[in-house]
Amino acid sequence: MKILTILGACLFFLACNNPKKERPADALETGRVFIRASLDGDFKTAENLLYKDSLNVQFFDTYKTLFSRLGPDKKKRYKESNYNINKYEDINDSTTIINYSNSYMNRPMEIKVIKKDGAWWVDFKYVSSGNLPID
Repeated sequence: MKILTILGACLFFLACNNPKKERPADALETGRVFIRASLDGDFKTAENLLYKDSLNVQFFDTYKTLFSRLGPDKKKRYKESNYNINKYEDINDSTTIINYSNSYMNRPMEIKVIKKDGAWWVDFKYVSSGNLPID
């Protein structure tokens, strides 16, 4: 019985120390989290914000492959880079375009953020049209 009590207490404390990340509440925050995660190579976080359709998944898998082929120095530069939001444009109540640049590449790029089923998602098909931050 003592073992079950100790095991239960351990599980409780482990659960408390592993806070669940909340989804970003708006398009701008979704874009910011996605941009930072992509620069950091944190594909788990970025994928959680990706709108799941076949083309988005396919393009994002290609992006991950390209990023994985970068040398350690380039990956480090992306991770250390800052980003700036150059322009934020609400196209309508469910579509936003975010133009940004990072301090490593210094090239304007855009992402499209869409609202589906009450949540904001990155539509990576839009990004794949020449906006990939891979040199």
